Amino acid sequence: MSRPDVPMYARIERDLREAIGSGTLPLGARVPSEEELCRTYAVSRMTARQALSRLADAGLLVRRRGIGTFVAQTKVARVAGRLLGFQEDALAHGLDPSTQVLQRREEAAGPGDAALLGCDPEATVLRVERLRLHGDRPIGLNQVVVAPTWVTAFADLDFAGSFYQGAERLLGDEVAVADTTIESVAADDEAAARLGVEPGAPMLYSTRVNRLASGRLLGLTRSLYRGDAYFLSLTVRKDAPDLSDASVLDAPSPSVPHRPPRS
Repeated sequence: MSRPDVPMYARIERDLREAIGSGTLPLGARVPSEEELCRTYAVSRMTARQALSRLADAGLLVRRRGIGTFVAQTKVARVAGRLLGFQEDALAHGLDPSTQVLQRREEAAGPGDAALLGCDPEATVLRVERLRLHGDRPIGLNQVVVAPTWVTAFADLDFAGSFYQGAERLLGDEVAVADTTIESVAADDEAAARLGVEPGAPMLYSTRVNRLASGRLLGLTRSLYRGDAYFLSLTVRKDAPDLSDASVLDAPSPSVPHRPPRS
């Protein structure tokens, strides 16, 4: 039973968001009608309509007069609680993903990446810039930074496929943990030209510090996605670990500028 202080339209909206984010309702799928929602949740038609309208206003649903309401094809849910690479995530949504390698180079980590990787700023990393596409549509820019330990191991990987799958194949150890930060940024001129949007357009920017199942640090991935093509789906649980714990607060946390990947 829902708590009395949570409006029923909000509960319906939450449940539909979770279904879209998990793939239970894939892109283009028909969602329950107002009548079906009324029966399922024992609510009025006005309440069901309010929930659907809020999701439509957010760009997650498309309402087609006389036909029904469908999950919008223009946005993809990035599910925060599920560790998938771009290729795996896109395939899970029934899309046709591809990756173009724009540039790769070996260079010094620099102070920002060194702080995240726990290495000397002069240590050599492998940096790979990539363009992400769904079919022919540019969706995002991605930067992979391979930690100094693994530069030689990844020397011959073409990076046009999944970085995570490549790591498992080369190292015999899967990516198991990714500490992730996510923020909203505006597209600069370079990113806008690459992705076919206007400068200043909203973008979803994430940084991942990737660790293998063995606990070893693999490297970083930075992704910049079009705001009109992606949204973040996140389930928050009351019984999650308390991040205000003193041991967490006392841990070193270097200040690193969050910048869109440059290509």
